[in-house]
Amino acid sequence: MIDLTKYKKIFRDFASDVDFINEVINNLNLDKDSKILDVGIGMGAMSILLALNGFQVLTGEPEMGPEGDEGNHHDHHHEHNNEIHYESHEEHHGESWDDWRTSAKNLGVENQIRYQNFDVQKLTFANESFDGIFLYDTLQHVKNREKALNECVRVVKNDGIIVIIEWTNKQIEVDFKKYGFKIDYIYPRDFIDRADIRIEELNSEMVNVYLLRKK
Repeated sequence: MIDLTKYKKIFRDFASDVDFINEVINNLNLDKDSKILDVGIGMGAMSILLALNGFQVLTGEPEMGPEGDEGNHHDHHHEHNNEIHYESHEEHHGESWDDWRTSAKNLGVENQIRYQNFDVQKLTFANESFDGIFLYDTLQHVKNREKALNECVRVVKNDGIIVIIEWTNKQIEVDFKKYGFKIDYIYPRDFIDRADIRIEELNSEMVNVYLLRKK
C-alpha cells in the first residue's frame, strides 16, 4: 500500500476515508496501463489518488461559459435557511478549487494527470474507451444524472468499471451543521435502472461507493 501521509495533509477534508477509498481502488485490480477517466477534477483529490496508485489519468470539467457557468451542470448552491446560498469551494475546503496542479506537483504526480474540458452529459469519447471511470463527489453537481450515467456506461469497456463515490446521509448532516448547506443524497439506481448494469455498494462512515459493471 502507498504512503498517504502527505496526501492527507493536503486533502484534509478527505483524509478520514481516504484509506477506505484507496483500498477500494486496489481491490478493483485494474492494470496500471488501464485507460482511466476521472469526471470532475475539482481539487484533484480523486485524480491524484489514482495517480499515486500508478495510473495515468484523464480528467476534466465542462468548459466555462461567458458568464462563468460550467456547461449544463448545476450551479454550486445549497439550501440555507430557506435561501439559495452560493458558496465557493474555497470556503468549504480551505483550499483553492483551481489549485489541483500545485497539489499534484507537490505529490510528484503532475505528469500522470492530463486535463481537458468535457461535459459528462455529452461525452465526446468513442464507445468503450475506458477501463475505469471515477466520479468522486461529482454526480450531485450534475443536472441530468440519468444522461450522465448512461454516457459513462457507453464509454466504459464491457469488462470495465464505473466507480461512483458520494457522501453518506450522516456526512451530509455533519456538513450541514458545520457549513450551513445541505447537498443531495445520491443513490445511482435512482438515475440508471438498466437490466444490463449491476451495482455493488460499499459503505464507510463518510462515503458510499457504488461499483457499476456491465453484465
